[in-house]
Amino acid sequence: GSRGRAASAPSMVEEPQAQEPLWQLYVEYVNRESVLREIPRPQSLEELRLALGVASGQTLLTTHKLHTDQEYVVEHIEQLESGDAVRVHAPRRRIYISVPGSDIRRKAVMWYPGAATEQIERAIVKAAGFPLGMEIELRDGEASVVLSTTIPNDTHLEVVALADYSRPCTATSSAPAQHAASPAAGRRGASP
Repeated sequence: GSRGRAASAPSMVEEPQAQEPLWQLYVEYVNRESVLREIPRPQSLEELRLALGVASGQTLLTTHKLHTDQEYVVEHIEQLESGDAVRVHAPRRRIYISVPGSDIRRKAVMWYPGAATEQIERAIVKAAGFPLGMEIELRDGEASVVLSTTIPNDTHLEVVALADYSRPCTATSSAPAQHAASPAAGRRGASP
């Protein structure tokens, strides 16, 4: 039992990889200066991401060894070694909006991971030229679209004001009843 494990331990020490139990990496996190991180030598990319605190949806980039002005995505742990520099990249999300009956056509609205749907909706309202607090409906053709932080990139949506008045964007259980009673309720399906 334990003798077999003890006998195999010296062979592990003799491996060249075991001589360097810690890796030193220069890590540039989103919107921050590079920092030197010392971490246990990772066995997989997942271990590295966990040790560096890389969030889901973020990617690790490193400088190309021959073309130092180019970066590439780290897809395998074998692409890195101790002493390398990596950059955590947070890909932005982007949709395009148009407002029927206006000059606003395919205007980009962008956000980064961590943004709340309320923040995205405010950005859409502003980009559409509506007063802040205006209730809107997002449409893809005849279908209404529920706003989500994971809406596919480069989706094109029409933005339609739901009411002739504005009020703060709040989610309440009475909101659907207010929509039904609003003056715009009868005009929702009408085209200008």
